[in-house]
Amino acid sequence: MDIRFTTQDGVVFCESALEGEKIQEIKEIGATQNTTLLDVKKRMAAKAKSIGGNAIINFTYSQKADRMKNIFKFDSERLTCTGTVIRMENPPTQE
Repeated sequence: MDIRFTTQDGVVFCESALEGEKIQEIKEIGATQNTTLLDVKKRMAAKAKSIGGNAIINFTYSQKADRMKNIFKFDSERLTCTGTVIRMENPPTQE
C-alpha cells in the first residue's frame, strides 16, 4: 500500500490512519486569516512532540469562518487543522 504523508519538524502528517499508540486528538486554528498551513503544521508538530508523539494521523485542514465571535475583527476566516497524535515504532520516511 502506498502511504501518502508529509513531515514537518520530524513529525509525520498523514490524512489517513497509521498504526501506532494513540495519544490524543489535537486542533490548531490559525491566528489570522493570513496564517499559512506551514505555520499551523509547525505548531501542531511542536505540540505533538511535547506530548510524546511523532505522527499526526487523520489530519484534516479547512478554512472556517469565525463570524459573530468578535464584531471588531475584519478577517473572519481561519485555517483550522485537526488530527490524532500517535507514537509510531517505525514512522515512514521520505526517500
